[in-house]
Amino acid sequence: MSTTLYIVATPIGNLKDITLRAIETLKFCQIIACEDTRVTKKLLNHFGIQNKKIYSIHQHNEKATALKIIEEAASEGESIAYVTDAGTPCISDPGMFLVNQARSLNIKIEPIPGPSAITSAFSVSGIDDGRFIFIGFLPTKLNAIEETLHLINQQQKPTIFYESPKRVLSFLENIVNFISPSTKLFIAREMTKLFESFYSDSAEDLLSYFKDSPQELKGEFVIIVIPNKIKEKSISNEEIALLKVLMKELPLKKAAAIVSEFYNGNKKKIYNIGIELKNE
Repeated sequence: MSTTLYIVATPIGNLKDITLRAIETLKFCQIIACEDTRVTKKLLNHFGIQNKKIYSIHQHNEKATALKIIEEAASEGESIAYVTDAGTPCISDPGMFLVNQARSLNIKIEPIPGPSAITSAFSVSGIDDGRFIFIGFLPTKLNAIEETLHLINQQQKPTIFYESPKRVLSFLENIVNFISPSTKLFIAREMTKLFESFYSDSAEDLLSYFKDSPQELKGEFVIIVIPNKIKEKSISNEEIALLKVLMKELPLKKAAAIVSEFYNGNKKKIYNIGIELKNE
């Protein structure tokens, strides 16, 4: 029997969210690699899955354990299911070394898709933009935090973060200090669980709310930073004056191109102003 490494998504809270294919894969595989054996054993017991060789892969033992698992599976012709504590593996979790090691040995790798905190939060955010950036956890050092937040503010796309309850207040303070107090945020807490909650407000107001509601600083947080719309630069009187002069000697299209290049302005908007001037 040939070895296959399955990357298996598991529920982020509600166990009913597991897929039939995920259950079949966990039953089929002889080896199960996971983040925390205690969490995974609860999942396996719930679905009556027993007699598996279970290994824990975390940031402190990832390379050594991954090599051991791959070697054992390959020598015995066994298959491996890799799961994380919740959601889709290898997203802000250990596991990439296991995947790359399997690929280097030409072991087949197959995703078993399912729950994901990223897409779950974005789907209920109401953000009218199909694009987003996923960062994961914000860095811990202040310089790196400032650099990361400055970059996402420049990119002007919705940006998704994971955060632990112990760091939510500092996260919000960083948004206030390094982007803007008025920055809009969408926060999902404890998704699919009993105390599932969603919040949508400015960074400043949410910081105040959670300071006053410490009882809600529990569970897993997904935070989406929603960029403030870039204000469109208005056409100055100087640009209009230059446009009028150039229009006397040049075609409108050429005149608008020169003005926009000289002032680093919006060529289309300048062109439309030229049409209005012609019709006066």
